[in-house]
Amino acid sequence: MITPPDDKSLRREMAIAYRSGWHTVDLVTAIPNPGDSLMVTLFGEPIVVARDDDDDIRAYRCLRRPRGAPQPVRTVVRYGMIFVNLDQRDHQLVGEATGTTATPRSA
Repeated sequence: MITPPDDKSLRREMAIAYRSGWHTVDLVTAIPNPGDSLMVTLFGEPIVVARDDDDDIRAYRCLRRPRGAPQPVRTVVRYGMIFVNLDQRDHQLVGEATGTTATPRSA
């Protein structure tokens, strides 16, 4: 008989297998105007996606600790869809170092 994994090992496997890479959050049309935002939950983490005054779309991880500032999440818009990457191992801004843009693996 196979026993189900405990919560800690399941969370670790989820982090390794699913959190790395690009994930679709919603369509760009969900936040059409500057100042619009939406709240999504991705792998148990609340993420706020907002369109700023410069018409850029940015995502932030909502921290649960007191006085924690929202943590930016890598965000890319491709094919009219918003993609986010929760992997913190490579969190430099897209195009910052090399001048190239990233294409999500799932696109």
